[in-house]
Amino acid sequence: MKASDLINLIRRHLILLLITPIIMAGIVAFFTRMPSYRYSSETTLYTGMATGSSVELDKLFNYQTSSTSFDNLISIIQSRETQQEVAIRLLAQHLSLKTYQPHYLSQKSYDELNKITPLYIRKLVATAGNKEIPTAGQIPTQTNVTAVPKDTIEATKNDSSHTENSFSFSKLGYEDSSLKEMSDSTDQALYEKTVTNLTDYMLANDTNFVYKLLNYAHPHYSINAISSVSSQRIANSDLVQLNYESDDPVICQQTLRIFTEVCIKNYKSLKANRSNDVVKYFEFQLKQANNQLNTAEDKLLNFNIDNNIINYNEQSKAIALKKEQLEVEYNTARIKLAGVEATILRLEEKLGTQHQIQLNTASIIEKRNQLVDLNYKIESAETTGTYNDKDQKLLVKQKAKAERLKEDISLAVNQLYNIKNSKDGLPVSKLLDDWITNVLEAESLKAQTKVLSLRMKEFQKEYDLYVPAGSNVKKIEREISVAEQQYLEILRSLNLAKLKMNDDELASIIKIVDAPYYPLNPIPTKRKILVLFAAFLGFMIVLSLILILEYFDNSLHNTVKVFRKLNLPFLGIFPKIIPTTRKNNLLGIANQLLGNSIQNIALSLLENPSENITKTLLFFSIAEGEGKSVLIGNLANKLKQQGKKVLVLNYSTDTNDDSRTNENYASAHEEKKWPSNWIFSSILRLLGYPATAIDYGSPFLAEQNQLLSKNELFYYAVKPELIHSQNYQDLLGNSTKDLTYVPDYVLIELPAVSYHTIPVGLIRNSDIAVLICRANRNWTTSDQGMLNRIVKLSGPKIQLILNGVELRTIHTVMDESVQ
Repeated sequence: MKASDLINLIRRHLILLLITPIIMAGIVAFFTRMPSYRYSSETTLYTGMATGSSVELDKLFNYQTSSTSFDNLISIIQSRETQQEVAIRLLAQHLSLKTYQPHYLSQKSYDELNKITPLYIRKLVATAGNKEIPTAGQIPTQTNVTAVPKDTIEATKNDSSHTENSFSFSKLGYEDSSLKEMSDSTDQALYEKTVTNLTDYMLANDTNFVYKLLNYAHPHYSINAISSVSSQRIANSDLVQLNYESDDPVICQQTLRIFTEVCIKNYKSLKANRSNDVVKYFEFQLKQANNQLNTAEDKLLNFNIDNNIINYNEQSKAIALKKEQLEVEYNTARIKLAGVEATILRLEEKLGTQHQIQLNTASIIEKRNQLVDLNYKIESAETTGTYNDKDQKLLVKQKAKAERLKEDISLAVNQLYNIKNSKDGLPVSKLLDDWITNVLEAESLKAQTKVLSLRMKEFQKEYDLYVPAGSNVKKIEREISVAEQQYLEILRSLNLAKLKMNDDELASIIKIVDAPYYPLNPIPTKRKILVLFAAFLGFMIVLSLILILEYFDNSLHNTVKVFRKLNLPFLGIFPKIIPTTRKNNLLGIANQLLGNSIQNIALSLLENPSENITKTLLFFSIAEGEGKSVLIGNLANKLKQQGKKVLVLNYSTDTNDDSRTNENYASAHEEKKWPSNWIFSSILRLLGYPATAIDYGSPFLAEQNQLLSKNELFYYAVKPELIHSQNYQDLLGNSTKDLTYVPDYVLIELPAVSYHTIPVGLIRNSDIAVLICRANRNWTTSDQGMLNRIVKLSGPKIQLILNGVELRTIHTVMDESVQ
């Protein structure tokens, strides 16, 4: 659609486009003529969730975490639990007023609250003299509570349980002094008790007064009203803004103040409870881990006490070292003893039999045995060690006695030998000295090996005791290590949880930046905006409907659609003959269009010349009522005015006669004239639709018998033989003798092809075949299919005349033709 088409479309429906918005704006203005004033208050809270400080030095703040925190806060603000608590606290505050206080509610709201509140609900208010509070089971539950306060007042006038307007609070023990701010009042405990009483009473059942008041549409105390508190984060800051609207400015401020306090309390409680649960969990686990660690340490202590272990690692190392030293000493002593015994045997062989006999004397043997016993005792004492004076003195005596025995044995042995030399010629004294020395040494080594052997057996027993003790000690120490690691890990988690709890406590501190203010002026009404929006909406709806109807309009009301749908050469157009003004000059336009059509016919005949002197113009239509007779009569009249001889052949559905003249057929073929409805036509024109009025007095709508003589107008009967007609002579039949001239143009009107057979030969032999269509008709698929068949049978000689075109479309076509 071009811009000019859109402008023409708007101009055509301009009256409707103006009337509809005016009507809709008037309706909205009528229903909003008495606006209900609303007051708005707001408060700003600082949360510190995005950039706030933290006790965790390495804590990083990110957008997702802060966004989640803000979502949690806003969810708490919008929760039903918060809204319910605010509603109950607001009701408790107002019920606690002893007299009207302008700081808490207006006089109107105060009076309405007194009217709808039963006396037994007043008893739920905690006072210094009210010790017993009635329970929900002792209070009636059926009360007349409605959504609108005025209706509620009317519904409770006849209820004996409600108070009168002159209700005295002094009956309940209230004083006449003004009530202070709840946050600073000394009666805060009584206020909290009242809140608890109302909450318990509301939760008792769903039919009591408080429950209905909170769940019905009361403008001040209902949850629905409280839920209108809007909350939003200010840009990307740490600030959250709350806004509330109400019809009472004081209640608006107080509701927002209580809402802020409840929201901060609930948010802080939620954060604290979550952190406290974590801390309690880790404290319990730490206690369990401490008990396990103490049990394992006590087990190790008892094991060390039972096995005389002070330090297992050092003791076991000392025992192993001492055992190794004893084994070395024992083996060394045995080696020396073996050498000494071999030396003794060798000396005894050199001394001979006499010396062997002397050595066996009882005295020497006895002393030797005594010496052996003394050496064993001395060796034992030196090996085990002595640490007191008594043992030390005994050891000295034993050593002195051993020396004396050695001297006695040596003296006895010397006395036995009178011979100075041995049998081998060696000095006997020398051999005896060596023998005595080796014997003494052998006896000493025997005593030492015996003592070492006993000590090794004792260490082996102690060593056998320490071998399984090592495994048990390691097992117990491993248990202690695991318990200690578990204890330390839980202790670390507990410290982190406490740190997190402190951080949550710090993060849950929400401060009020801007306290709720008292709104002095009501919110400007949106009446003007609504009226303008209604007018704009009405204009857009009408314009949209016009565009939609225009888009889906399948009629042939302009040349663009004709060219697109029919795809035929355009021979001309003819206007719709309606009552009009001088400005339009309809007669002149119609004459000009007829002249253009005659010129197009002449040009078409020049482009397609034929040898026929008489040019045959065939006019047909798809359906009836397309205006063929009117167009043929006016074209024939126009050709006559140009000096041409014309012959018009019209059809007759009466098959009794072959032909009729204009005298005997005019009345039968005359179009039916309907009276014009000027009022309806005028309304349609105002709405932009085509007028239905027809100017039957116009010369262009004259009958063919008024425009043509009887020799220029003939009628032919529509018979089955019509299909075989080849030219206009076949249609004239016996009437050919009445034709006294040779016509230049023969204009033949065919019946509607939708109801009659198409004379193919007549169409092929004609010079021009003209399809006539009404501009306001819908061109259907069946119409196009029938036209395609005619074009296929007759060739490209078919052209189009569009009849009944609106004047504005004609002006557009004429302007385009001039350009």
